[in-house]
Amino acid sequence: MKRFPLLIVVFALLSFSTITGANPGGVGDGDFDMQCGGACHGDSSQNQSSPALLELTLDNTAYVGLPVSISATISGVQFSSSDTLGLFLITDTTGHSDLPEDAGWTVISDQNGGDNNYVEVEASSLTSEYSIAWTLKPSSIESTNFYLSIHHGGENAPFFGISSALSITPQPVPDNLPRLTSDYVPKITRDLGDNTTIKISTLDVEQMDIEWRLVDGESMLVNASSIADGMWQFELPAALQPSIIEWRAIMKGDGPDQTTPWFRIAAQEPALEVNQTQVYLQALALSLFFIGLVLNLHNKFRTDVEVAGVQEVDQTQFVTDSQPATGEAPPLPEGGLPDGWTMEQWKWYGHEYLEGSQ
Repeated sequence: MKRFPLLIVVFALLSFSTITGANPGGVGDGDFDMQCGGACHGDSSQNQSSPALLELTLDNTAYVGLPVSISATISGVQFSSSDTLGLFLITDTTGHSDLPEDAGWTVISDQNGGDNNYVEVEASSLTSEYSIAWTLKPSSIESTNFYLSIHHGGENAPFFGISSALSITPQPVPDNLPRLTSDYVPKITRDLGDNTTIKISTLDVEQMDIEWRLVDGESMLVNASSIADGMWQFELPAALQPSIIEWRAIMKGDGPDQTTPWFRIAAQEPALEVNQTQVYLQALALSLFFIGLVLNLHNKFRTDVEVAGVQEVDQTQFVTDSQPATGEAPPLPEGGLPDGWTMEQWKWYGHEYLEGSQ
């Protein structure tokens, strides 16, 4: 009978959950394939077709080993109460092995200041169109199809949709083209409250200007300083609160001028530094404390048992001393049983009577 209320509670909790609804708060940015549209956001068999219009465009010529930006435009979304859009940049529609990395492309920067192929965007029913971008780097001269996949909540079931293909074929890098080195990776995070120095490694660059801005803000133009052959640097002002700054480099040299895609760097709270030695010492001290506590309780329990054993021995000795060892009645006095005694009383207490009379 005691299990019956627990079963009622479990049944009630299961009744309020659903396997067909999406996660209203999202799952967070990350590297996810298109199958996550069913696995992470609800049962894919229950998804409705999203009415959103999706389009991908390439912002510039793609060169092997150099970053390029792919922009996405989203419009016509029908919102649920959560108003969160989940957007996937993928290279296949089979639901697996469809990350850009699977096709030889590296995601350098995403809309939210990370380096993920899946991002979540806070939206509003008051806005009819959204634009986001990814910056990627191809590793080979091979044609790749890119797709934009969208997932968002609905009133009764999640919505899921996918764009038509954007085919991109990277080109070999021309001679004397002012460019970043192929191994350059831009910084994507920084701490609050500190000015940030950005260093850039380049090839065939004689002059560099930097354009930076807050997201959707007014652009600022600064000169980058040459610190060594092929090395440049510039400084971004400190951020006083979590925010994202975009920047891009305008490079000049013997070849045609080149402008990099927008790179995003997110300002965030400094990460908590953990001293592993202190953690180990604290864990050791805590372990010793519990060992001492267990030993103390063990000794106290053993002492209580020993005291109880001594008391039991004393009681046994008292009983042994106060009655015959054989359990037989002592011999009767010459006059027989004393007045008022019974044989049962004499059996157990007669020896005391005899000792007293002696």
